Amino acid sequence: MSTQQAPRRLPKIKFRVLIIGRANAGKTSILQRVCDTTESPAIYRRKGSKKERIQLDPSMDRGEHEIDDEIVFSNHEGYVFHDSRSLEKSNWRLDYTYCIPMDNQRPELDMKHFKDICPDQNVPVIAVFTKYDQFKLDVEMDLEDRDVNGLETTPEIRFEENYLCHLGAGAKYVRLEKMHKPDGCCKKLIEETARALNDDVVTLMLVAVQKSNVELSVKLAVERYVTTFGE
Repeated sequence: MSTQQAPRRLPKIKFRVLIIGRANAGKTSILQRVCDTTESPAIYRRKGSKKERIQLDPSMDRGEHEIDDEIVFSNHEGYVFHDSRSLEKSNWRLDYTYCIPMDNQRPELDMKHFKDICPDQNVPVIAVFTKYDQFKLDVEMDLEDRDVNGLETTPEIRFEENYLCHLGAGAKYVRLEKMHKPDGCCKKLIEETARALNDDVVTLMLVAVQKSNVELSVKLAVERYVTTFGE
């Protein structure tokens, strides 16, 4: 009789993300790019001790979700997303992603809530400026209409002077473009999230579930090792 033990099954790791933002902020597109898919997510709601799939409009820009609903993509079940249009209390310890659409005429109205999202300094809060490509186009058209010297005023300068200042010193942020396209890339968001995490175990969880980009996972793991143990 063979005494060889069966290989130990690895635990299923779940990395939870709360994505906050008003309707049409581009939340669904961001999550599709994170999971490298074009499919719509499945939505699950706990009813007592059970978890049931519910039928809502699959787009987070239109569906009426509860913050504890679990939003999952079938090709990437390591990520579990939660959606909120405003500041709500959640039963989960989450990574917070706050979407600020830059095609809005008054993005500073969304930005004023950034500092109030989570008082726990151990929980990362990332400001995500979505539709930044539209913002750049709007600024360039405005400069052209007013015949302003582009060397003195650029989209980058206007962003820093009018918007970035509202986040406060040390705030974590990324600017995303073309998230509505299947080839849109949100690698910067994943990198910034990993760097913002204070817990080494949680960071490794993020690296473990990020299976769609092996190169990025290796880079993040090496960065965390060097930070923890030195060169």
